[in-house]
Amino acid sequence: MYSVSAVLYATIVALFAHMQLGSTLLHSDKRYCAALEARKNSLVIQAQAVTAKFRATCQIENPKSCKEILGNNHEAKSGVYTIVTNIGDVQVYCEMEIGGGGFTFLPRSAIKADSKLDISSLFTDTAKVLLRIKEKNGRQPFTTVQQIAKYSSTPLAVQINSHAGFKRPQNINMGPYVYLGFLPASVASARSKQGFISNNRPFTFTNCDRNPNSYFSFFSNPNHVAPSPYRANTNHHAHWRSTWQPFSKLMPSEYFFFTESHFGGCGGYSSSNQWTRASGTAIGMR
Repeated sequence: MYSVSAVLYATIVALFAHMQLGSTLLHSDKRYCAALEARKNSLVIQAQAVTAKFRATCQIENPKSCKEILGNNHEAKSGVYTIVTNIGDVQVYCEMEIGGGGFTFLPRSAIKADSKLDISSLFTDTAKVLLRIKEKNGRQPFTTVQQIAKYSSTPLAVQINSHAGFKRPQNINMGPYVYLGFLPASVASARSKQGFISNNRPFTFTNCDRNPNSYFSFFSNPNHVAPSPYRANTNHHAHWRSTWQPFSKLMPSEYFFFTESHFGGCGGYSSSNQWTRASGTAIGMR
């Protein structure tokens, strides 16, 4: 199943057993650490029960993103991995199949009110993000979203607990959030054709009143604050929903957020408490 020789596999299993028994691997045992270093991104090595122990003992640094993991091991599978960030180790979900793979999904627990999380190493492909939708029937379809052709040179913006340069979300009282901005307010305030592309299908509208909403927001809502009573045209959500593509592999619930989307000026507003088919969204960056 894994591209690991029988001898190396036996060595790794034996080492893991020693670690589980509380034994200490001496730094002088370089042959073990060399074997681990050689396979540090394999599925065997990524077992979460032992990751922290062997990496600390052998001084092997955690990867910084799912993209890095996939780059080091093209056979890496989707699942939960540990990456290192500026605020410490975080368990993320890595999507390694859709759209070429390498997408990093942050859990709600990593999005805190006082978070100083730097996502610059997670979000280097600013042309697109991957969204997984949690449907009430248990399914988790996906869509890749990006700018419409007119604004293809404008990078998407992902911010943590900030919407600098963009319109303030309606549900900001829900607390910590991830913000996905399409057009800055200075651009979105024009009476122009705007929107986004979802799974290669454009959703567009003409901003009718210069209201510069152009974003998705994803709230962890740790205090279970009631959603904003704000209502507006929700047609855009129906169009967006029609682009979702089915996918059989499921992500843990910890990676899904209360979601708000708002566009225009006549583009529409919706939040996941208003959805009949789904309850939240996860955002993956690469």
